[in-house]
Amino acid sequence: MKRKAGTIVGISLMLLAGCEATYTETQQQVEPDDGSLDQLIADKGCDASFQCKVIAVGERLTCGGPSKYLVYSSRNVDETQVERAAQAVTAAEKAKNRGAIASDMCEPVLPIQALCISSTCQSIVLK
Repeated sequence: MKRKAGTIVGISLMLLAGCEATYTETQQQVEPDDGSLDQLIADKGCDASFQCKVIAVGERLTCGGPSKYLVYSSRNVDETQVERAAQAVTAAEKAKNRGAIASDMCEPVLPIQALCISSTCQSIVLK
């Protein structure tokens, strides 16, 4: 079984090597400025917890799901812009993952809840 898996990985790598130039060009076109999402949600000021939102961003290669959760305040941003920026980051990670090989390790990314504490949206890890 291990030999078959090794052969499949070897063949996959050879096939991917021929597509390297095309993949790199596509990846560069898709990758957004990840800092733009961080800048967009930088002001986390709030008056109440209902203004504090959590958005899932990215895609983990090995075990699926988002690569991170981010907290933002709906008081200070257009939620549509935040969703679009998060979708752009997720699309870029998906494109990047297409040519990658999954590892055996699956690091957990725990969901979070957002609360307004001391007039700032803060994350609380759910267990």
